[in-house]
Amino acid sequence: MTFSAALSGTPSDRVRALLRRRPSALWRRFLAAGLALLAAVTGFWPDVGHPVVVAARDVPPGVPLTGSDLRLATFPAPVSGSFAAVSDLAGRRLNEATRAGVPVTDLALASPSADTAAVAVHLPEHGLAGVIRVGDHVDVVSGEGEVLAENVPVREARGRVVLLQLPRIHANRVAATSLDLPLAVTLR
Repeated sequence: MTFSAALSGTPSDRVRALLRRRPSALWRRFLAAGLALLAAVTGFWPDVGHPVVVAARDVPPGVPLTGSDLRLATFPAPVSGSFAAVSDLAGRRLNEATRAGVPVTDLALASPSADTAAVAVHLPEHGLAGVIRVGDHVDVVSGEGEVLAENVPVREARGRVVLLQLPRIHANRVAATSLDLPLAVTLR
């Protein structure tokens, strides 16, 4: 088939004719150099990753978050429910304690409209005080065996006193009951 026949045929005939021809040595070298350059560029291309807000230090629950509590990190894959800017979390509160370096997600945050209060509970025995840690969840029980609050996060633990983060309605009830009866907590 001649060159003029390749140009005058149908488009599929023209493609077949061009594919049957062997590329010149110069063309093959140019193609090889281009592929090598492409491989080199993609091999050294920086992986920009995905920005994720993580805890800069161990953060207890219920405390308003500040810029010093958080930092921006880069993860190789997106983290579901995460935030890309520290400013998105300023003033928000965590439901439970978070370790340094752990991504802060929407599930870890307390509801922005939550009307909560902190209540100090004096534990009757010193042995249990050494077991309860920040971030644990407890139930508050009165001396008469009545459950006053359930699944309450421990905000702080110092000796025989634990600071609990409760919805305001439960906080008032726990505080009022503690004036007349001893309170106990049970670990979940």
